[in-house]
Amino acid sequence: MSFGWPRRGELVLTGAMALGFAFFFLLVYGGASAVTGFYTWGIRVDLPFERHIPFVPAWAAVYVSMDVLLMLSLLVFRTWREMVPFVLTLCLQTVVGAACFLVLPVEVAWPPREVSGSWASVFFLADTMNLERNYLPSLHVAFACTAALAYGGRGGWLARSLFGLWAAAIAASTLLIHEHHLADVVAGALLAWGTWRFVEARASRPDFLEALRVEALCARELYRFSRRHPRYLLIALGLYRYSLPRWRATRVARTGFCFLQLVDDVLDGDRPIPGEPLEWVDALLVQMETGHWSGTDVASTLGREFLAGLGDESARADAMRLVRVMRRDRERVLHRQELEAEALRTHHRDTFRLSVGMMLHVAGVGVRASDAPSLLDAFGWCSTLRDLHEDLRKGLLNVPAEVLQAVRAEGLDPLRYEDLVGSAAGRAWVVAEHGRARALLDQSAVELAGLEGRSGVALLRLFHRSIEGFWAKRLPRKLPFLRETAAVSSWPSGAP
Repeated sequence: MSFGWPRRGELVLTGAMALGFAFFFLLVYGGASAVTGFYTWGIRVDLPFERHIPFVPAWAAVYVSMDVLLMLSLLVFRTWREMVPFVLTLCLQTVVGAACFLVLPVEVAWPPREVSGSWASVFFLADTMNLERNYLPSLHVAFACTAALAYGGRGGWLARSLFGLWAAAIAASTLLIHEHHLADVVAGALLAWGTWRFVEARASRPDFLEALRVEALCARELYRFSRRHPRYLLIALGLYRYSLPRWRATRVARTGFCFLQLVDDVLDGDRPIPGEPLEWVDALLVQMETGHWSGTDVASTLGREFLAGLGDESARADAMRLVRVMRRDRERVLHRQELEAEALRTHHRDTFRLSVGMMLHVAGVGVRASDAPSLLDAFGWCSTLRDLHEDLRKGLLNVPAEVLQAVRAEGLDPLRYEDLVGSAAGRAWVVAEHGRARALLDQSAVELAGLEGRSGVALLRLFHRSIEGFWAKRLPRKLPFLRETAAVSSWPSGAP
């Protein structure tokens, strides 16, 4: 076995995994120590001969070397794939150990220890690392033995011997500085052997590692979406809550949302990429249509997993149709297209018929998007008014051409949000749209009532309530003149 410095990208990942484990360990191990601090009892596991084991403070230096042993993992495992089984084993040992600490608290039989002289500071560090009351099994021994098994398995007899001796010395140090009893040490060694055999065989499989990579990409994308807007954080939490009971079966929901939102962000300019987004999405569509996924980038990975998870050929066709519909928005931006009211509504209806239909399909429910047409139109209304300012800034004109022309006739620039909502024509359009949305929400409530008893209705009701909240509270706060509609002239007859 040879040590080496990983490539920068891999070191970032393995370092992040090591840091993540450190926080996880402090949380679980420290939490168990805090809880058992309230216990007034403990079992005795010491053996009679242990009272003759000497107290040797100098062995504290060997005890603390366990941290160095674990940090060597960054040089032994040079890719995140190699690091995964090791970190997952340590996490499992921490959870099992914490459960044992809570269920079987141990009362130590060692006499009080006092250290002075040159080894006092090292012993103090060792004693602080150990915290209090977390004894059986010794995680110090478990971690050291796991490192010896993992590192030694990647080398010859010399590596196995050296790391085996190092782990044995650490195990001996726990006795010689009176941190653990022999039962703790044996239990820690057995925990290391059992968990490493169990985890390493499973966590080294290519399919497991690829699934883990996909989940990590989904988590990273959800984080990026949430940074851009808080509403995506609520979506992410809801998505994970929905996924927990059937994690593997619901992967298609996570990959689907992240893939489609990523495509939307690229086309909208929220995710900068080299080159023209239309060329990027066209190359992606070729991969989707042919099934030949040539890249390992985020979009290709998530798209491949999403389409494979759909299983149904018609659902895959709808996914590609949805990407093409989303593609139209980029074309509209490039060509500064102004659509009339009915054309805009048709475009939004197509968008949400496909996107809501896709969501219902992956959720495996009985209702379909076509069962609630008024709700689909309400989705389009909500999207238009919610993102109006941002869309105008990007050059995406979701305001009917008739309204744009009327605002220009007032001598104002309809592409400036302030001019649009400040003009008589613009305000009249917003007020009329607010009234139209009320009618759509009322009609969709009737449609949902007629679907009562079918699976998936609760999900549609959730969206209905969210749009109701935007109509009643969030939009009027943003545009106060909606509370004073009586003072605003109505849009002329025949207008959108």
